[in-house]
Amino acid sequence: MLRMKKTVNGLLVLLVSFSLTLSLTLGPLPAFAHSVLTDYRLVEDALEIQSSFSTGEVFEGAEVVIYAPNDSTQPWLQGKTDQNGTFLFQPDRRLAGAWSVKIGTGDHGDILSVPVSEQGVDLDAISQSPYDAPHVAANPFVKQMVVAGVLLSGLGVAGFRRWRR
Repeated sequence: MLRMKKTVNGLLVLLVSFSLTLSLTLGPLPAFAHSVLTDYRLVEDALEIQSSFSTGEVFEGAEVVIYAPNDSTQPWLQGKTDQNGTFLFQPDRRLAGAWSVKIGTGDHGDILSVPVSEQGVDLDAISQSPYDAPHVAANPFVKQMVVAGVLLSGLGVAGFRRWRR
């Protein structure tokens, strides 16, 4: 009976150590609130963008700032999305290159890189990157040190219990 109790205690220590290690290894995971989704299409010579949240709600009143390829510091055009989350802009074809279109309010939005040539917008070459980033642990080394500490603590407790026997 005493031997069985010691075995159960040892298994319990190992289970708790393993659970703590697993929880620290897997967490914290990136936290996503609601993402912004932006679709775009050509309407004659203009680019129409439509933004919404991942919940399906339209991104009404989102700030839109557009930078021409020749000046990335001064906005070429500024505005807001309408009640449907849409915004229409027609780039100047004489300013060939990648136009930057930032759609967002606060920490949420999208950034589009829109290639424009004398022929107009190259819809297939538009690239999209997130305006916001998930919140993750700042220093992965600290996380590894915590996991190592928990492992060593678990082994220390198990060794101490074995020594007491």
